Parts: sequence; structure tokens; C-alpha cells
Amino acid sequence: MEQLTLFDIDKSADGSVWWHGNAECRNNGGFYQAREGGAGQWEFVIYSFGDDDVSVYRFGADGELYLDQVPIDARDRITIHGRKYGRH
Repeated sequence: MEQLTLFDIDKSADGSVWWHGNAECRNNGGFYQAREGGAGQWEFVIYSFGDDDVSVYRFGADGELYLDQVPIDARDRITIHGRKYGRH
């Protein structure tokens, strides 16, 4: 069952925020992030791991989600827009 929305949200716009069930979601520089219950740290949604990269969800110009590969280093940090993100 899909959640009803009162407004159309342009998910392709950087900084847009919306709810999907109990998850607060946002577009952060073209990458999809979510957090449970609207509290806590925003998390990138990782689909799969490779040897030297990971697949994360990214928004296309149409507002749909697509997979994009980003590098992962020896300390398990991903790099997005030149910034490294780790587990904590």
C-alpha cells in the first residue's frame, strides 16, 4: 500500500525531503539518504559491495532512483562528492 501524499515533491531537487512510511528521506547532492523515524544520522542507502566500490542509490533528473558506483577505501569509507563517509 502506498502512502498518500498531500503535495507532489520533486525528488530530483537537491535538498528535497519527504516521508515514505516511517522513513524520512532526502536528496543530498543527488544521492538518496534516509533515516528511521525522522531522527538520528542520515544514511546513504547501499545496494551492494564490490572489491573497490559500492553501489548506492542516486537520483536521476526524472526523480527516479538509479544505482551509481562510488569508491570504498581500506577503512570501509565511501567517497561521495570528494567527502569520505564511514560507519560513525
